[in-house]
Amino acid sequence: MIIYFTVAALRQRNTIGPPTLDETIPYVSNTIQYLTDMGTFIDRVTERLSSTKSNIIKFNIGLTPAYIVTGPKNVQKVLGSPTTLDGNFLQLVLMDRLWDMSKHEISKFANDKSGRSKAPAPGTESTPPYQRYWLGHDQLYVDYLSSRKHSDALADSFYRLFTRHLDEQPVDEWVTVRLFDTLKAVMAESAIVSLFGSQIIDLNPGFVECYWQFDEIAGRLGWGLPKFLQRKSVKTRARLHSMTARHIDSAWEHFDWHGPDADSDWEPHFGSRLSRETAKWLREHGFSNHAAAGHTLATLFGLNGNTVPITAWAMIELIKDPCLFQAVRDEALSSYTTDAKTGARRIDPRVLTNLPLLQSLYVEVMRMHVSFNATRKALEPVVIDGFAVEKGALVQTCSRIAHYDESVWGVEGHPAAEFWAWRHVKAADAVDVGTGEAIRQSQSAMKGRSASFLAYGGGHVMCPGRHFAKQEIMLAIAILVTKFEIEFVSWIRHDGSRSDRPAQDDQMYASFVAMPPDRDAITRWRRKG
Repeated sequence: MIIYFTVAALRQRNTIGPPTLDETIPYVSNTIQYLTDMGTFIDRVTERLSSTKSNIIKFNIGLTPAYIVTGPKNVQKVLGSPTTLDGNFLQLVLMDRLWDMSKHEISKFANDKSGRSKAPAPGTESTPPYQRYWLGHDQLYVDYLSSRKHSDALADSFYRLFTRHLDEQPVDEWVTVRLFDTLKAVMAESAIVSLFGSQIIDLNPGFVECYWQFDEIAGRLGWGLPKFLQRKSVKTRARLHSMTARHIDSAWEHFDWHGPDADSDWEPHFGSRLSRETAKWLREHGFSNHAAAGHTLATLFGLNGNTVPITAWAMIELIKDPCLFQAVRDEALSSYTTDAKTGARRIDPRVLTNLPLLQSLYVEVMRMHVSFNATRKALEPVVIDGFAVEKGALVQTCSRIAHYDESVWGVEGHPAAEFWAWRHVKAADAVDVGTGEAIRQSQSAMKGRSASFLAYGGGHVMCPGRHFAKQEIMLAIAILVTKFEIEFVSWIRHDGSRSDRPAQDDQMYASFVAMPPDRDAITRWRRKG
């Protein structure tokens, strides 16, 4: 009898369906807000989830049914079921709307049903290796970005370039700077040159400024209203695309594929080994330079869209709290080593990225400020949290909801909605190497579960540059806190007018990427000799 009533209850639940998101005009009101004001839309979803005590909400995007799912187990199911919940479709949308690829080129990926794993998906075993586009593209990042050798090379290049820019500041002299604007210029250029070479900057005056104009519209252009309703955004994309195309054309014209730089970690034309091998792979697989330029454009968004805003937020928190600033500085100083050849003091990235407080700061700022919707499309009917989700429906998990889950992230005295730099540090028993005595030692330990931390997506569709992004963010923070004394002066709006409130997340970026501060911090800094 118990089994009978349990099955009957589940059937009734499936018949009723999950709670829905109210709207004034069916199929229209939610759609317009979803496509134009995602920040407010997610706030409404969060309230509805709370009021219904549900882990799933249904709504429509036009005529397409859509669901937002919460809870670690449900999120794990959404992100870990690639054969039933497909993440590739979103990549195809971005290839059209951001890369500006031709329909023929997009169809190469669209027609590849073999998956991203080394073993082809069942029924696709006859797919020729050269037509396994998803796997081939992913393998580029495995070989030339995730590997320690190439990741360290990128980090080393970023370190040198970022340090060189900051060393142009006068020693022992207070200088007034706009914090976020400075990072947008200096940090972005250092990362761009590290990945794509110096020629991309030299060939295109105003390139970094043009990128940031694109950054403002990239999320909405990629996943928003139709392109014909976003003509200004399309023009902004086209302007940046023309610059990346000029770079690709020049690199192919001037780079010597049989010369000494063919296997180098970096050279000025293509830049990193990843950039060079990607351009080569695209050409060998029949993609145009126009498509390659679009690939560069999309990669720029992935390269800077998280790292620069997150570094800005981290520095804002440090500047607000002198004790925290000093604690992070002391820890960062322990990562400095002496170069055996030059005698120069420099940061060891491997040591730095394992420091407990700095890691905790990094995770906490990402948790607080990254707003990203991991999106999947149901390839067949699937049951999530006891409810039937129909074939063709969109299923999303929202980092902004998962990252503020009190049951996962809350600590006594430090609720999930508040920033606390030590949230992911724990004390553990250890032995002092010198004395052999038992000691208590700080260790990094993420407070939440991996299924509740969605800053880089999840499952088989994750940000391939997440390892370099972590190195870049932590290096930038460490360089700034060890080289400078920094004092807060005031808040200003991005147009330069004074603000009577501190920075908040810029909701314009909600659900696409890290939300940058909507105010800039006027600071005074002094470079130490």
